[in-house]
Amino acid sequence: MSLDSFIKKLVDDSFYYSDYEFVTNSQLGLIKKDVRTYKLMRDNPHLRTETLPMIFGRAYHVAMLEPNEFMQKVKVFNSATRTTKGYKEFKADNADAPTIILQKEYDKIMRMQDVLFSHSEVNDLLRPEGEREIANAWQDDDSGVFCKGKADYRNGKTLIDLKTTGDGSHWGFSNSCKKYGYDRQSSFYMDGFGCDEFVFITQEKEAPYNVSIFYAGQEFIDRGRDEYKYLLDVYKKFFIDNEASVDEHLIMETL
Repeated sequence: MSLDSFIKKLVDDSFYYSDYEFVTNSQLGLIKKDVRTYKLMRDNPHLRTETLPMIFGRAYHVAMLEPNEFMQKVKVFNSATRTTKGYKEFKADNADAPTIILQKEYDKIMRMQDVLFSHSEVNDLLRPEGEREIANAWQDDDSGVFCKGKADYRNGKTLIDLKTTGDGSHWGFSNSCKKYGYDRQSSFYMDGFGCDEFVFITQEKEAPYNVSIFYAGQEFIDRGRDEYKYLLDVYKKFFIDNEASVDEHLIMETL
């Protein structure tokens, strides 16, 4: 399969998340934790369970980035819980639906949508002519490892990532960046998509659903690039060149 053909297939989420031949930023996060964790998740797809925050996040992204397609991609069940017989029947009847949310979650997402797009700065960034939910694949110049990524939005040479957060203050989101490796994500995507600017639009998950905009600075990007390049080398060492055994790997460091 050619690289162009592979990129076209990445539009399908089921293919994107089941393929482990091309490395993602999220997979680099598993490798950072421990190469054994990555191997476990790669070899046991049934362990990759979908959490309620993941379901909510996916519905949120559709509402904000593809509002005209929301009713086709997201199904809403009028109930306060997922434990009822009615919900289970609804889920079975809509087995092909990518995402199913509850009415209260839909109502919350609509309130968040109203707040998000009340800001002219957000509308200036998420212009109609931009590309939404785009996928790409590439070969890293240094390690030779094949990589892939899905970006929320691209406008020219600018990538924009939309994130929900518990704390959208500078201090709070900076902590989230450290915890979840958003610096690594920004540089990984900028290099892979050939862009020179990365912007985070964040929105708090509780009322009043505060919105913030953060631009990735050069130090932030450089730090992330150093990390993802290092982790790609680790991936190559263990899973391509087989220079070390995953099963015998043991972390031994001085704190």
